[in-house]
Amino acid sequence: MKVRLGNGWWLAVVGGAAGIALLARLSYAWHQQYRQTLLALATVQESGSVASGTLRAHLLGMAAGLLQVTPKSVAPSTEASYLTGVALARLHQLAANQWFVSPALWAIGFAVISVGVYWMKEGRVAALENEHRLLKDQLLAIGRGWASLGEHANPTDAMEAILAEVAQHTAMKHAAIYRLTRDRRDSLRLYAVHGQLTLSERPVPAMFLEADRGLVGEALWLNVPRYSGDDGSGGYLIPGVRQARVAVFPLRYQERPWGILLWQSDQSGWFATYRDLLEVLAQEIAIAAASAEAADAARRHHLMEERARMQSEILANVSHELRTPLGLVKGYLETLERAGDRLLAEERSEFLQVAVQETRELEALIEQLLTMSTLDSTGIPFQPQWFSLESWLNQLLDRFPVWERSRIRAVGFEQENLRGYGDAKALITAVSDLVQNALKYSEGAVEVAYGASETGWRVSVRDFGPGVPTADMDKIFERFYRSPVHAQSEIRGSGLGLSIVKRIAEAHGGTVHAENMPDPKGFRVAILLPWALTGVKEGEHGRERLSIGH
Repeated sequence: MKVRLGNGWWLAVVGGAAGIALLARLSYAWHQQYRQTLLALATVQESGSVASGTLRAHLLGMAAGLLQVTPKSVAPSTEASYLTGVALARLHQLAANQWFVSPALWAIGFAVISVGVYWMKEGRVAALENEHRLLKDQLLAIGRGWASLGEHANPTDAMEAILAEVAQHTAMKHAAIYRLTRDRRDSLRLYAVHGQLTLSERPVPAMFLEADRGLVGEALWLNVPRYSGDDGSGGYLIPGVRQARVAVFPLRYQERPWGILLWQSDQSGWFATYRDLLEVLAQEIAIAAASAEAADAARRHHLMEERARMQSEILANVSHELRTPLGLVKGYLETLERAGDRLLAEERSEFLQVAVQETRELEALIEQLLTMSTLDSTGIPFQPQWFSLESWLNQLLDRFPVWERSRIRAVGFEQENLRGYGDAKALITAVSDLVQNALKYSEGAVEVAYGASETGWRVSVRDFGPGVPTADMDKIFERFYRSPVHAQSEIRGSGLGLSIVKRIAEAHGGTVHAENMPDPKGFRVAILLPWALTGVKEGEHGRERLSIGH
């Protein structure tokens, strides 16, 4: 009897071990499929909250890959419904096939030893809890990381946001993305970084990236992740650089190497825990980074085309605007040259006056063009300072000839030592353009009013002419725009003045407002600027602002 019991015991042990091995394999396959199905279902749900159509299609494609089904060429909502149905059906099927996990475990456990059964059940529960925790981390990292893509226009900022989101929900502490280039000396360049993880302070040369020169080369060219080991014994990352607990993931786009993704954690053994997640993310990051680069290149190309179009438009407008005053000056001066001795003194004086006036028009146009060119290329070279508004107004009036100055009335508040802050020269350019427009499009007086406001100071220019048609009010600050009424009149203009005024005001942190005046009839443009002072005094910490009265 003892022999039979002994033989039966060993047979039970062998059978139990074989059963446990079979059960473990079946259970692992079941949980892997269960985990992937849950991840696919969550990815489909996440795609519903993404505004970008391209990103949504990409997430649905990722879910289809996890479910191992072929994506359908249908609308995203239809594709999402289809994938959700597949995932739910698969979960139902997995729940029905779960019979071998719990009952078989009890049967084999009783055949072996009750203590072994208990130990195995406890270990399995812990493993399931760990899998569910990792699944939650993966969903959070993928979902929030991808959602952050639309918040950043710069591709590098978008990638760094994804790295930060993944690190927040995993054990990762440092991360870096390196971009592969065609430059042999600077073949691998830092693209995005989270934390403090770099291969070198300089770009990595191509000779350091060969497959037998380190883990980076192996991962890059063999297309497999590499880990330096918990103690750094796994090998050099690149020649001369060894770091512990660093993993290298290849980034590939359209079957070609794009770069590498580096992760580092303070936890030992993290690579085995997070490898699957980070491999998936490496694939998605490569696609996202390459797509973002392509979008950025398209945007820059569009800007170049727009700039070229604007330059052509400027050239055409400049040619048109310069031709008229140059032609008049040339005509009058040639007449004086050829027939000056036959003209009366009054006629010669009139011809010279017209030539001088046209020269001033030409000078004003060239100044506007130069100002706009400066604004477009380098911006305004500001030299902000405090200045007296009364002195500033006198400098403004000095820019106009006597016969035009006689039409200008300065209206100011009765405040002594009223001061403004900004680039006085640039502001004179802006306001003189307003005054010149008012003189040109009206026949009466032109009022220049200035004074303090609750938040700063303001200056406005008002005429008593016919005003601007309501339909044109929203367009008058556009470059080269002229109202059809004025464009068909004999009054010439470049259409740049109000555009320059707006650019200068906004560069000072101010605003511009235009309106037709009802009684008496006319048109007014007001510039509101910050920081008007009734006086400036020196304090312990330099100049201090004083209160403003009304």
